[in-house]
Amino acid sequence: MPVNATNSELGRHLLTMRGFHFIFGASGDPYALLLRAESDDPAVLGRQVRGRGKLYKSDAFAWVTGDRELGAKILRDPRLELRHADGAEDQQQHVLQDVWTDPKGCHVLPLDDAFMNLGRADYERLTGLAEPFLGKGKVDRYRPEVERIAGEALDGRHGEFDLMADFARKAAVRTVGSLVGLPVHQQADFAALCSGLGVALDAGLCPPQLNTARLLVASVDKLKDMFTELIEARRAESRNDLISDLLRAAGQDAPATEDTLAIAMLMSVVGIEVAANLVCNAMALLFEHPGQWSSLCDDPSLAAGAIEETLRYAPPIRLENRIAREDFELEGEEIKADGQVVVLVEAANRDPEAYPDPDSFDIARKPAVESLSLSGGMYTGFLAPLVRLQATEALRTLASRLPDLRQKESVLRRMRSPVARGVLRFPVEAA
Repeated sequence: MPVNATNSELGRHLLTMRGFHFIFGASGDPYALLLRAESDDPAVLGRQVRGRGKLYKSDAFAWVTGDRELGAKILRDPRLELRHADGAEDQQQHVLQDVWTDPKGCHVLPLDDAFMNLGRADYERLTGLAEPFLGKGKVDRYRPEVERIAGEALDGRHGEFDLMADFARKAAVRTVGSLVGLPVHQQADFAALCSGLGVALDAGLCPPQLNTARLLVASVDKLKDMFTELIEARRAESRNDLISDLLRAAGQDAPATEDTLAIAMLMSVVGIEVAANLVCNAMALLFEHPGQWSSLCDDPSLAAGAIEETLRYAPPIRLENRIAREDFELEGEEIKADGQVVVLVEAANRDPEAYPDPDSFDIARKPAVESLSLSGGMYTGFLAPLVRLQATEALRTLASRLPDLRQKESVLRRMRSPVARGVLRFPVEAA
């Protein structure tokens, strides 16, 4: 992270990147327009990207695809990582580099301290460590706890409330805090820190406001200190929680401590926001399709299908960014080392070549191919099962407990949130 950058240096960098996006968007470049959040209908820019071919070079420094088949290939390609080929720390610190002579659209605000820019091999190691506890099928051990927390978040809810702040994010924060074993007296501080992490997914590609960037950096630093202290406590006295499980599985050396810290940080920095936005995206779509909401209320077991269709139709991570480790050819185009390649997951998930009637939302859909959401490996590899579990139980709880729930006002989303299209407020009302 640019902890050594002055406010002047950081502010100038963020304004410069914002200016690039504005200029390139003014020429009609759909990827630049996406970075500027210029369309209320997220499908429009996706169609424009697919209209430029399987792979096109955006003015905003990246090769971009909205093709489902090519997107899946890119996400699996070992030549594409989240970091530059030179692993030196300063290679990720574009804040302190001259973007005019060597423009790059990645690492706008580096998030190394949040473990969001590790190498593919590092994430494979973390996934291997987490899999016995958080893997597909294994995460079901936490279902009773996730269900309990979702239910408690709705206790006493009637009249108007904010679906995001009062339920979706609240339940996601409490779930992660409970699983990792945070002491009760730290839960409020944890929740406060998580509120400053909401822009993390977007900040690597889209420049936040200076104050927002500083809050993000400070929140990550404090969260890292909190988890470091917790890990040391669990080394001294093991308990029945995820941190203790990970430490027992990883061993006693320093790398084991760092890997445990990385998993806890990613569950908090990425997992909470993804789960909360997934719940809100699903409910927004269900309110738009009241017949499907009624079907879910009649049969809450449809919640898992509703979440899968939401992941396809309105994913909580809308695009995946990769950096070329070497020169290579892709779809007849020469990709240079350090070049940026972006998969528009949301557009790929509506590729008509892969999905019949792709712009229709249908919780009973049985697609022939899975969506690309949460399938890109890296940190989503071990976060996806828990995110799915949290979102499914949240939806099931809402449908069971509040079948008369209705949307009160329009959903308010973050400005310039191209990756997460993050929800700020979601006013609802229950009888």
